[in-house]
Amino acid sequence: MKSIKAILATAACIVVAASASAQNFTAAKVGIVEENGVTTLSHPQTTLTIDLVVKKEMIVAGPYARFAQKYLGARAPLTDKMSYSIVNAAISAADAAPATTATAFTEGSEVVSLRGTAEEFPKVLPNKTSSTEIPLETAAQNAANTIFKLRKTRIELVSGDVGENVYGAGLKAALDEIDRLEQEYLELFLGKQIVTTSVRTISIVPEQAKTKYIICRFSENTGIEPASNLSALPIVLELAPSGQIPTAGLTLKSERDTRYAVPFRIADNVVCRISDGKSTLVESELPIFQYGKVVEIVNTQKK
Repeated sequence: MKSIKAILATAACIVVAASASAQNFTAAKVGIVEENGVTTLSHPQTTLTIDLVVKKEMIVAGPYARFAQKYLGARAPLTDKMSYSIVNAAISAADAAPATTATAFTEGSEVVSLRGTAEEFPKVLPNKTSSTEIPLETAAQNAANTIFKLRKTRIELVSGDVGENVYGAGLKAALDEIDRLEQEYLELFLGKQIVTTSVRTISIVPEQAKTKYIICRFSENTGIEPASNLSALPIVLELAPSGQIPTAGLTLKSERDTRYAVPFRIADNVVCRISDGKSTLVESELPIFQYGKVVEIVNTQKK
């Protein structure tokens, strides 16, 4: 599964490649086209694909969180929290129509940062020796003392003060177990923090008469939402056609020209900008057929 670095690198490559392709001459034949013995009707149009890289941060407060400052000298979150943010975006163009125009979600989010384990908090409360209820602060103090003992044991093992017969693989196994136990006890104070990323992919087939689309909406509390959810922030795609169709070097048919000509649709280079209303997420220039025009290019080999 891709890591966040791989996801961001892929998104960046898409943007670079798309920007470069926009500088090329893009045209496609209009009408009846025969290829490999198959005759089809060609109506070239461009599909835009937008990839939004979404980061989800989940914080689960530990049961001893309010005692972290007192016994460990560290601040800890006191309540559970979940937040989302869009960390990257990419846009690309393809001449083929998408299999579906619905928003698609790429399954399999990647854990990119983890403090603590993803499981429930371990059962490390002191064993009861009587029916007397142990106050929560006393349990927290006992857990903090255990953390200090584990740290002291680690130092003694590394320095050789104890465990003179523990070395090599045995020493590593002992240190790994101490690290695991310390992490479990620390989670009770500092809680768990899990950061994951996922990619939301949206396909849009632009219309010639329309240059602005709300492709989806976004909430810091719930992440990507459908465009119909008016309570979330709109993610907007704005298209700015240049209006300058590149025809230099082509032999175009005039009204008086009787030579054989082939109709082609030439794409316009369009500046595509995606924003969240506050800042630009991605901007790229891409060739889009819907904003281009159809010209008849003379075939000089036929009359």
